[in-house]
Amino acid sequence: MKIHDTNLTYENLPSVMLLLESIAFMWVVTLITLGIVSWVALKLWHLHSLPKYLAKERGMRQAKLVFWLCMLGLFWKPLWVLAVIAIVTDWDRVQEWIRGTRA
Repeated sequence: MKIHDTNLTYENLPSVMLLLESIAFMWVVTLITLGIVSWVALKLWHLHSLPKYLAKERGMRQAKLVFWLCMLGLFWKPLWVLAVIAIVTDWDRVQEWIRGTRA
């Protein structure tokens, strides 16, 4: 039982194929993709550097420690988490608590 002819041929390309085969269009797509990837990388870098900016802005004594924790946090993320914790900790109260337990 034969339902339809199996010699299906398609002679015309879709109209979008000419655009997709264009070298200029592919360059535009490549440049837009690189631009988006660069923008996302820049935003991630700013997010990653946020603790060191905050430490410098607040004039914290441990600003260099936070800076190095952020830089080393690029390779091992728990160090970046420690930098964030160092920013939000009230170190004066921590010192008072430590001195209070020793006295």
